Amino acid sequence: MKTILIIASSLLLLAGTQMCGCGSCAVAQSTTLNNTVNEIKTVKLKITGMTCVGCSNHVSSALKNIDGVIEQHVEYPGDIATIKYDASKTNPTEMIKAIEKAGYNAVTINETNKKKS
Repeated sequence: MKTILIIASSLLLLAGTQMCGCGSCAVAQSTTLNNTVNEIKTVKLKITGMTCVGCSNHVSSALKNIDGVIEQHVEYPGDIATIKYDASKTNPTEMIKAIEKAGYNAVTINETNKKKS
């Protein structure tokens, strides 16, 4: 069974990397992927309206559902959300809207940029 699984995996890998059979397509594709630069940003938001850890869990869940949010940490007490995100997919305005939809308020405290290749 392991042999069949290994052979099937190898064939799928081979089929995905050599589309035309010449081998140059795979090289061109990997070069394109390696040259893609995502702008990873971090933003801190001040959250108001949270009264317990359950509230911070609601905010955390709202942020996790946003495409582009890479990592998030919501502090209660402290009422601060620190969010690392892909700027090509989302922005602080969208995060604030999601937090407001969850029943809380948020404002931007600061934002930092970091390019990642």
